[in-house]
This record gives sequence, structure tokens and C-alpha cells, in this order.
Amino acid sequence: MAQGVTVARAVINVNIATPLSTSGRFIVDAHGRRVRLAGVNWYGASENFGLAAGLDRTDRRTLAKNIARHRFNCVRFPFSVWMTEQTDPVPDKYLAANRDLHGSTPMQVYDACVQALTDEGLIVIPNCHLLSFGWCCSDTDANGLWYNDSWPAEKFIAAWQGITARYKSNGLVAAVDIKNEPRQATVGGRELTPSWGTGDATDFAAMYTTVGNLIHEINPHLLIICEGLKYAGDLTGVAAHPVQLERPGKVVYSMHDYSWFHPKGQSQASYIEEMTKAGGYILGDQVGGLAPLWIGEFGNDTGSLANFGLDPTSQVGNADNGVWWNNIRAWITSADIDWCWWALNPTHAKGINPATSQLLYNWGDREPYGLLTSDWRNVGNPVVMKMLKSMIPPRTGPGIDSPPQTP
Repeated sequence: MAQGVTVARAVINVNIATPLSTSGRFIVDAHGRRVRLAGVNWYGASENFGLAAGLDRTDRRTLAKNIARHRFNCVRFPFSVWMTEQTDPVPDKYLAANRDLHGSTPMQVYDACVQALTDEGLIVIPNCHLLSFGWCCSDTDANGLWYNDSWPAEKFIAAWQGITARYKSNGLVAAVDIKNEPRQATVGGRELTPSWGTGDATDFAAMYTTVGNLIHEINPHLLIICEGLKYAGDLTGVAAHPVQLERPGKVVYSMHDYSWFHPKGQSQASYIEEMTKAGGYILGDQVGGLAPLWIGEFGNDTGSLANFGLDPTSQVGNADNGVWWNNIRAWITSADIDWCWWALNPTHAKGINPATSQLLYNWGDREPYGLLTSDWRNVGNPVVMKMLKSMIPPRTGPGIDSPPQTP
């Protein structure tokens, strides 16, 4: 695709013309119309084989068609720095449904998946999930910063420069999610805690600024997605120290949220107050609609509707999860926030703890938060899918409740 304006196919009945940019609290397309990023995470490429899960069970192009058919408009696509450097082919057995990719390196498989997704008009958002390979995330995996004892910051930067150059001509690779879930890490025998705006060696705001500007030297059109501290749960530092790139209108902030981030039985009012203080304030009048906010991960066990507050008598589900779901659904809906479900996957890739090598998941293990059946072909829980699809259309923003601005 030629760089410049790229028009996605009619996803959620709206043509999305890239490049994307920001207008106050909204992401907008090349014509100034609001784009609500509403998508799914497809993971695995950041794990042991550097390979997205499911390619042994479904053709990547069929999977892309199914994602678009369900009206999602974006896919967050994690990778590891390790993956970008691998030159050996991945085992063919994990590509059984994609035989044309036999003999491919992890990066070549990633390329093919990106192409399949964007061919269906889906926006792809690469995310550096880990430095090394494995399952993310924990306080003990040594991958909470953008560097560690095995992977210097220069490798992290080089990986992003390579990813950016690789997809520069594909306008639907329209945003990049720089670093997954900032958290503590032990480096050089010292436990380091991420900071924001401090100017020291753990300052994520400074890192996002440096890396974002370097990315824009290669492709000035990309949105730069900046996750908050404490496993992407804390954006309080943005108020005093916003990320300010040389190219304006390109910063999006991201939070993650799961039931275990909150006390059990939390009231909806308390939940919304907590989330607003942690990062939702970025959208509001107090800071003039500083920037868009994207919930880059949130998810729940789709195996029982009790987890969604719809079947409290179930012996399988967890009613506390239902409380959390009703809270986050109300917040996302009322604040009209962008989001991305974790995960599309019904099955795992193989993943170890990157620091200890402890096996956490084997290839093919069930992913309880997945949206699809175990063969990767159909919807696992139609009620859950229906709820998510109801949250896709934007309610406010340029071109939604007012005429789009002339870019």
C-alpha cells in the first residue's frame, strides 16, 4: 500500500482512512472522523516459538475474515525483541493449517499474519510484550522495563526501528504499543521500580518520548501508545508530565484492567472513581481532553456467564468476576472509551517464565478468556460476543455527534 491515505474496508460500517491522529480525547482518521479502536489481542508471537497461537488449527486469512466479520476493527499483536532476531524456521507442526508458511522464520510468519489482517481492513497494533520470550507478566520475570541484564535498551530501540521500517508501506499498521505492562524488574542485582517524569533510568515518560520520536523519524504517521505504570494500571503521572513528541497529535495512553486489580464486591461508583483517578481523567474536562485512552487489555473467563453477572447460581463461574465485568462495562460505555479484549485465543502458545524458565503453559492449553472455540473457527460463547459487539460503535466524537473537522 502506498504511504498516505489508506482506506480500510467497511469495518463496523465505516471506512477508516489512515493515517490516524488524535483530536483532544479522540482518535480520528485522515478525514477527521472519530475512530473508536475496538478489537482483540491475538497472542503467542512473544512466547517460546515466536509464533502466534492457532496457526496449526486455522488459516490466518480465514481467522482475519472472522475477526472482521464480528465487526472488530483492530488487532493488538504482541511480539518479543527475541522474536525479531530469530533466523531459524519455526517447527512446521505449529503451522499445520498454514502450510504455505512452512520453513518460515518467526518474523516471516508475523509478516504473513499482519498482511492477512490488514487485507481484511483491520488495523494492526504491534506491541512489544517482552524482551526475551515467554509468558508475561510477573514481578519475577525480569521483563518489566525496556532493558535488563540480557537485553540492553539499544536492542529494544533497534527492534522498534526494524518493526517500523518493515511495515512503513502498510498504512493499516497504524499504531504501535511501545511496552507491555511496566512493572518492577531486577537489573544488575538491584530491584528497579518504573517511574514517570523523574528523568532517571526508569522514567517511562522519557523512554516513550525518545522511542516515539525515533519511530517517527521512520514513519511519522504512527500513533504512539504509552502504557501506564503498575501493570498499565497507573497513568497519574501524565497530568504533570505528559508525553510530548516532536510530532503533535500522535500520543495515545493505555491502561489494562482485570478483576484482580480491584477489591471483591466493589461498587460501581467506587470502581469508576478509582479508574478515573488512575487514568480516566485524561479524557475529561479537568485537563481539557488531554489525549485518547485505550484499554489495551481487559478480559474475563468466557466459560460461564456467571463471570459476566448473568448466572449467579452457576457452580463454575465466579460471581465476583461478574461484579467487575458490570463495573468495567459501565465505565467503558459511559465514558465511550477505546478498548481491546484479551484475548481472541481459545488456546495457548508455549510460554515459560522468562527469568526462571518455569513452564507456565504448553502449546494447545485452554485459554479461558478466549472468544473462539478450541478449533479457532467459531464463537465460543455467543452471549459474550454479543455484549462485546454492542460496545463497538462510538457514541460521541467528531463525525459522530458533530461534523468532522477538515484535516
